[in-house]
Amino acid sequence: MTKFINRALNKYGDAFLFGAVGRTPTITTNPDAETGIHTAVPHRYLNAYLTAIKSFLSYHADIAVYVHDDGSLREEDKVLIRKHLSGVRIIDRATADRTFAEKVSDEFLSKVRKSYTSYLKLFDPTLASTNKRIIIVDTDVLFLNRPETIIEWAQNGGSPWFHRSEPWRQAQPNQAPTSSTQPTATQPKHIQQMVLERLPDINQTLGTKYAFEQGFNSGFVGYDHGTVNYSELKELLAHLYTMLGDRIFRWGSEQTMHGLLLGGKGAMPLPTDEYMVYTDLNSDRAAHAKFVHFIGEYRYHRMLYPRLAAQVIRRLGH
Repeated sequence: MTKFINRALNKYGDAFLFGAVGRTPTITTNPDAETGIHTAVPHRYLNAYLTAIKSFLSYHADIAVYVHDDGSLREEDKVLIRKHLSGVRIIDRATADRTFAEKVSDEFLSKVRKSYTSYLKLFDPTLASTNKRIIIVDTDVLFLNRPETIIEWAQNGGSPWFHRSEPWRQAQPNQAPTSSTQPTATQPKHIQQMVLERLPDINQTLGTKYAFEQGFNSGFVGYDHGTVNYSELKELLAHLYTMLGDRIFRWGSEQTMHGLLLGGKGAMPLPTDEYMVYTDLNSDRAAHAKFVHFIGEYRYHRMLYPRLAAQVIRRLGH
């Protein structure tokens, strides 16, 4: 029953749970800021996105805001986004596809990019951004308290960073998943595990120093413009394609690639008690975090996500 409710809310619940954000005032952003914040936005999470991004902008609006249309945004959606986010740049999916084909001009990378929507997070911010630094954030997040570390980085720069799941806090970099996450006869290995098992060979073959922090989540990351290099990315993806085949086109691949690239650049994890990936194990502490990412099967656990979103929307309305 819980899984059914989660699926129903994910598919149909956006307007009901987050639609009140439509009554909050416009926030003016700064397209010329040194940092831009990017999100791939689908129609079905439009109100959740507006709640998420405005929860951040209420603390720091001196930032450029980019909306990457996943192909499902309607014209009325774009009108609503512009109403709420003055200065926002909306990247139409068809335009982005043409621009990528013209500027990158690589059939293999185009195939990878189009294979799974999440790959927009990996490829498109670098292509679209005119700012020195890039932040990527998903739609299913809330900023509950002032994220001082992120604001300072947005203003002054520094090392790349990412957020991660708490259970891996004590794990060693590049350590394979524990036995509790091992695949079964009916559950094939996740691409992340397959890449981690081969990481020493990948680095030796490519002459690289890729690393991967267990629990890495690409739903909230920050790095300098230029960190994602298409030539380097092609070399990595092409090599993995020879090893893993079509698995690089499936769910989880974008996050794995993002994790490898940032790990190889020495990206630092944010503290998990302040920048949290929500699960049933930390739900009692989530309301005190600065940032919470409500992922997957735990998104509506205890219905905390919509309850905290309602608090954020009330704050935005004042």
